[in-house]
Amino acid sequence: MNTEVLDILMYLFETYLDNEESEIPSEESIRNELDKIGFQETKVTKAFDWLDDLSVLKDDFAYKDELESHSIRLFSPFEMDKLDKDARGILLHMFELGVISPGQRELIIDKALALDIAHIDQEQMKWVVLMVLFNLPDAVGAFTWVQDLLYEDTPTVH
Repeated sequence: MNTEVLDILMYLFETYLDNEESEIPSEESIRNELDKIGFQETKVTKAFDWLDDLSVLKDDFAYKDELESHSIRLFSPFEMDKLDKDARGILLHMFELGVISPGQRELIIDKALALDIAHIDQEQMKWVVLMVLFNLPDAVGAFTWVQDLLYEDTPTVH
């Protein structure tokens, strides 16, 4: 299983994005740092492309709440092959609890499928959810809930 792109994204999130105290360095200096750590340049480029695509998609209408909240989400055979049962389960659970909207769920699925990973498990899906919600301006409560779920495994109700 190739998780290097997700590993890079997790590193970037924990080092720069989730740290309010530090200023984010330039992309070039981050790329140099990732190179020194040992990440392949092609995987680093894929990680930055993933983030660039997320910034474009978050401004798109696709994640907004234009989808019916009472609709049923059926996963395609491709999605079922790529996202394991527990990964799909965490999405459905968060949706049923009202933590994520239908549009946010679709954006999360899109970004999970864009990763260079053969099979995405529940822990990997939690990271994707966390990174997507972090980038959505109207998802602060959901982000906090998922952050609790990921780091403490006991989410708080907000």
